[in-house]
Amino acid sequence: MKLKSLLLGSALFCAAGASAQQSLSDETKGSLSIHGNVDVYYKHTFHGLKDGTTSFTPSDQRFELGMASLQLTYETKKMGAVVDLGFGPRARDFGYTDQGAMAAIKQAYIYFEPVTGLRFSAGAWATHIGYEVLDPAFNANYSMSYLFSTGPFSNTGLKAEYTTGSHHLMLGLSNPTDYRHVPDGVYNRKTVIARYSYEKQSGLILALNYSGGKQIDTVNLQQLDAVATVPLTEHFQLGWNGSVVLSKQPHVEQEDPRWQHFWGQAVYLKARLNQKLALALREEYFEDKKAISVVPLNGSVWSSTATLRYEEGPVTIMPEIRWDHFSTPYGADPHQGQLYGLIAMTFQF
Repeated sequence: MKLKSLLLGSALFCAAGASAQQSLSDETKGSLSIHGNVDVYYKHTFHGLKDGTTSFTPSDQRFELGMASLQLTYETKKMGAVVDLGFGPRARDFGYTDQGAMAAIKQAYIYFEPVTGLRFSAGAWATHIGYEVLDPAFNANYSMSYLFSTGPFSNTGLKAEYTTGSHHLMLGLSNPTDYRHVPDGVYNRKTVIARYSYEKQSGLILALNYSGGKQIDTVNLQQLDAVATVPLTEHFQLGWNGSVVLSKQPHVEQEDPRWQHFWGQAVYLKARLNQKLALALREEYFEDKKAISVVPLNGSVWSSTATLRYEEGPVTIMPEIRWDHFSTPYGADPHQGQLYGLIAMTFQF
């Protein structure tokens, strides 16, 4: 009798355990999605500097792989994880603060949504600032603006996002800009990030972005950035990005402790010509008179870019022409202008 009771109790315990495990599995099961893109380009400089003055297109007169990108997303009912990897020169320059395999991590974060509209994320993600993104398949032009090239590129930390209707609010705390890993023995203060956006299903986007804090060299950077995307008609879209960065050097004898700044703005026009052809124009003005950005101009630049986009399924071919005119000679080059053309190809999957 005791043996029968023991066996019955064991069976009931195992059944309860199996039921709890099944309930847990149902609650946490999710779906895995995989997608990515690849890009290559060839650039030829007709006049001026052969080295690029903006990020990710430095090669001249040779074929160059931009980046092979692979993103894996696992989502459950209330949580998920994103791992976004990039391989190639573009990804290496994006992860310039890391070495080895770490430089291939574009994004890697976990998120949790306790209630509808509220999301917490922890890890590393691409910057919220600016109009353009790293993956060229998602930009209207192939070459990058000065606004994007002067950063920031990414943040690593914790952020909270709240969405209600057309309104979206984000507030977060991260490592110094672009540092997924902060080295030992350097100045390590946190950067505050924030964003408010108003977005409609029609494609209208109005956003105000902020990033501020002391960097590992103790320079205090405060950036205010604004973005607007306005669908003019079914075939025309207008975009705008404006950004100003205030920089304050640490107080050292014989250095100017006052705030200095660089700023810029860019206008984007995208026109759909037919089902397969689109034309993208970008006009940008960028000013850095004190040479404190990563593009030390000691002046200003006007940049005009025209890109024709031919789209055939997952493939996009982009012939592009770009003219940059500097207010003063850039670097050691005596010319005050740069004219180059490129042709790029992207593939999405």
